Amino acid sequence: MNRLIPWVRSLLRHARAAGACAAWVPLVMHPLKDAPTHEMLRAALKEPDPVVRERALEALAFIRDPADAGAVRSMWTADLEATRQQAAKTAAVLGLPASPAQRAAELRVKPVVSAPPASAVATLRSTNLVTWLRGLRALDDAAARQHAAAVLASLARPEVAVQEEAVRAVQRGKIAAAIPELLKRLDDPDEGLRLASADALAAMFEDAPRADLTAAMVRRLELDPSGQVRRMAGLTLVAIHDAPSQGALMRLLRHERGMTRASAALATGAWGDAKLASELHALLEDREDLVARSAASALGQLRNPDSRAPVLAAFESRGPVVQEQAAWALGELKHTNATTVMTAKLTTPHETLKTAIVLALGKAGDKRALPSIRQVLVQITFDINLPRAREAAFTVLTDAGDKLAIPRAIQIVTLPVIPPPPGGGPSFDEPFVRIAALRYLAAVGDRATGNALVAAVKVPLPSEIRPAVAETLGKLLGGSFQPVPDETFRSYFVESVAPREHKPAPPLGVVAVP
Repeated sequence: MNRLIPWVRSLLRHARAAGACAAWVPLVMHPLKDAPTHEMLRAALKEPDPVVRERALEALAFIRDPADAGAVRSMWTADLEATRQQAAKTAAVLGLPASPAQRAAELRVKPVVSAPPASAVATLRSTNLVTWLRGLRALDDAAARQHAAAVLASLARPEVAVQEEAVRAVQRGKIAAAIPELLKRLDDPDEGLRLASADALAAMFEDAPRADLTAAMVRRLELDPSGQVRRMAGLTLVAIHDAPSQGALMRLLRHERGMTRASAALATGAWGDAKLASELHALLEDREDLVARSAASALGQLRNPDSRAPVLAAFESRGPVVQEQAAWALGELKHTNATTVMTAKLTTPHETLKTAIVLALGKAGDKRALPSIRQVLVQITFDINLPRAREAAFTVLTDAGDKLAIPRAIQIVTLPVIPPPPGGGPSFDEPFVRIAALRYLAAVGDRATGNALVAAVKVPLPSEIRPAVAETLGKLLGGSFQPVPDETFRSYFVESVAPREHKPAPPLGVVAVP
């Protein structure tokens, strides 16, 4: 390595004497296919530093000169394993055969794997558990039906993982003969097996005995501790969609277990019958927030106008957990009379609630809410930032076509708007907020907006938002713009070892493409 330093110094003196540069500039080096660089790399193989030798081997692999074969072979017996491995990689690139010691080492690291069985039946008869699982996963719908006997035999295996994969294969092949076994596995202690069985039964509900399937799913809703299994059981009752399943859901809405009431409420919302909304109104006053939240979500799905008053009452009286879904439901119900109540809650410090309120106000379509939504873009403090609410505000203002927030959007894109921590430098808004602001400008702005955006840029824009800047300027100013990547010494490719001038990206981070 010490011999490289005088070489670099002489190179810099030569370049400076020729007027190539007047001051020190960053040096970017990359292996070249010329004689001086080639000799320098061969000399580096004799350096005592193993890292230098390994980097030289990497460079020689890039050059791919067969004349380096002898120098590379000399590194096969290096002291460090990392150097020997790099020498083996370079030798492989040069097309050199591996030494017996290397072949033995490869066999130790990568043992020879026997060929897989020729048929799926042979795979499913393997004594290796991993092979059995892979065989089940490889069965598509036609193969699962063809080898139904082997799949059913897998259901009798004691390993839970094999049973679960067999259930998935049954579902893909729609093997109706396995339905009795699937009904039994709904009571298995393993959650994954219960979920897979419920999913398979939901996919094959037309082939299952209707009464037995309904009773089994009601039992899951009543007793199962897993929310995923209860959700799948409720969706199965929705898929059945007959009078007994509807009656079972209505009974479960009054069940003593809170988790059961919540799951039944969600299933009622998925049922899609607006006449069932009256059955959910009482749950908005349930003692458990999870139940009231699920009821509000279901009422938003059903979109019954008679639910506006109960949902608004729940929004006013319940906590943030329920208010979030109640706000979403009011937006789905397009309840414009709730605008005043919801805008008053925009001062909340809860980001998910504030975001839900902003989106609900936009969904309702009440223009009276636009001033309050524009104010969300300004409500930024050190302890209450809430960037997701600003992103939602830009989404709503874009859909509404409101142009009054254009100056604030340009500020968010170009100026520091977040109070920095004590002693910190300028702090900008989150990249996703600035991208939302750029999309808003592209949707509602014009050429004057584009010129104002270009003039407002004082600090170079980060690379994360440059594609959005290019897209926005293309729509506002016309033409085509291309983002400019940051030039770094790790990623920039230079076919020279001479000094070069560092060219920073323009402040906008984009250039016009002719």
